[in-house]
Amino acid sequence: MNDLLLSMLGLPLLYSAGHQVLRLAARYIARAENGALPDLPLRSVLLACWLTLSIAVLSAGLAGLLTPVQMVRALMVGAWCLLLASLDLARYWLPFAFTAPMAFTGVVFSLTVLPDRAASQLLAEGLCVFFPLLLIRQIAGRLCGYEMFGLGDIWLITALVMWYPLDDVLTVTLLALLLALPAALKQRDLPFGPFLCLFAALPAFISLQEVL
Repeated sequence: MNDLLLSMLGLPLLYSAGHQVLRLAARYIARAENGALPDLPLRSVLLACWLTLSIAVLSAGLAGLLTPVQMVRALMVGAWCLLLASLDLARYWLPFAFTAPMAFTGVVFSLTVLPDRAASQLLAEGLCVFFPLLLIRQIAGRLCGYEMFGLGDIWLITALVMWYPLDDVLTVTLLALLLALPAALKQRDLPFGPFLCLFAALPAFISLQEVL
């Protein structure tokens, strides 16, 4: 009963936190462009996704499927993704000013709060993602004559690896690609970050390592 009451109180706070995250994104754009606060595209959709994630995480916690630490991790990753997805949709930006802190907080969380991987493993998995994707980006850009995906996308995937195991993040990336490719056939200039962010919460509920 107490857990239910805490969840009912926590949901409005999380919804308010979503508003503040989107306001942070708008303020970042306004500061970068020396202008007024912009209207973020799909703002209501992003808030609905954040609220859906919050409800799912709280419900999983009440059902005993997620520990409090796992719930915090899922919400923190969701908040980072909400921020980055809004920036990518608005200006095709995935700023290093945000992907780097996302990676750093992931390292701290994975090493201290939920120590499921050693520092050497985190480093190895991050390098195994970053440099191959960087090479693929350069080759694809030369073959196609234009940028297939941005450097920010690579940093976002690398940051996700700091929060979740490599196998899970590769699954997230594959799902995002499967959803993005048909849309990219109709619209070449398509931000990939929101597709990654859409599936980034999946490892919180189902881990490929546990399935295998």
